[in-house]
Amino acid sequence: MAFNAMWKPGPQAVAGMQGNGSANPALVIYLDPDSLAILPPSDPAAWPEFIRLLRQIRDSADELAVFLGKHAKAEEV
Repeated sequence: MAFNAMWKPGPQAVAGMQGNGSANPALVIYLDPDSLAILPPSDPAAWPEFIRLLRQIRDSADELAVFLGKHAKAEEV
């Protein structure tokens, strides 16, 4: 089942790991006011693919931040 969603984060949006050291860790994005949690698979055998996805999210977020930063500076000039 496919699921597509789009949010525009509010000014208080933050992201981070929740449950550090617990049995139920998650990547949580508090979007102000909504939130999104990305949970790892319950089967550790599936973790390598999940780790790959998390790294893609990290790298893509960094790429987007660099792109937006460059364009924000160009708008200021």
